[in-house]
Amino acid sequence: MNKQRRKEIEDLHDNLQNLLETLETIMEEEEEYKDNLPENMFNRIEQSENAIYSMQEACECITSAINTLEEIE
Repeated sequence: MNKQRRKEIEDLHDNLQNLLETLETIMEEEEEYKDNLPENMFNRIEQSENAIYSMQEACECITSAINTLEEIE
């Protein structure tokens, strides 16, 4: 692999890492929001839990992509 493509992959890796950090921050904020909702707001709690679950799955996918990029020599 030439230097230019290696640099592009490194940049992509960095972008994915930044994306992961941003998504994790949003997910933490959503968890805090959910934890502070009164129990009588069941629908909002459920929506929040679904959003958190989806964000967790997205984080796992991004982490997998980062790990795969790290395997490229």
